[in-house]
Amino acid sequence: MQKHGFVFFRYKKDVLLKFHPYTFYLFMTRCALYILLSAFFSISCEKTHEEKLEENISHYISHSITNSSGYQPMLTIIQDTITVGEFAEMTLLINENDILKYREEIDKDNLEINKLENSDTGITNELLLKSYKESLKSCNKRIKVRLDQNDKLEELRHSKAVAFYVAQHKCRLKNGFGVLDENRFYIIASDKDEVLNVSDNYSESTLKMRTLFDTRYLKK
Repeated sequence: MQKHGFVFFRYKKDVLLKFHPYTFYLFMTRCALYILLSAFFSISCEKTHEEKLEENISHYISHSITNSSGYQPMLTIIQDTITVGEFAEMTLLINENDILKYREEIDKDNLEINKLENSDTGITNELLLKSYKESLKSCNKRIKVRLDQNDKLEELRHSKAVAFYVAQHKCRLKNGFGVLDENRFYIIASDKDEVLNVSDNYSESTLKMRTLFDTRYLKK
């Protein structure tokens, strides 16, 4: 039995040695074909950015919107891609305008405080004086917050990383009469296609974006 086994092994070994170049070529060809087919199917099966986002939007609306009965997605369009640097630049401009506005208010408050404290009548309206001083304190505090933000924003202004995707989503939802109506939502999504905010009001959506940016990048 051992001899038979030995001969069988040698026989197979000789065959392999004899056809080694052809076998190697066949093996490599099959490997290359397998790799190409795997790459093709992985690319064809992988969801596009828009498909992932639409799927997440559909899930969000179905589970988070109160009146989501009869929800039927129609169209999702990515309107804009906003980088961290772009949003930082925009926030810097907004902060500079805010600081100018608060400094103007400080000048007005100081003027009114000076009038009240140096009144010719000798009578000071303490409640009014207190309100101006509180306004003065509030303005100084807000200026400090924005100046601190500006230091971080200067570090972020050259970043090319995606901060938000802004998308528009059209769908059908049942109204109070059970009839399907066309609805339009404005979507803010993260760079990971995570839905951060859904609103039917564009201005509200823009304001929410500022809050989200502050939370994610300025309050770390």
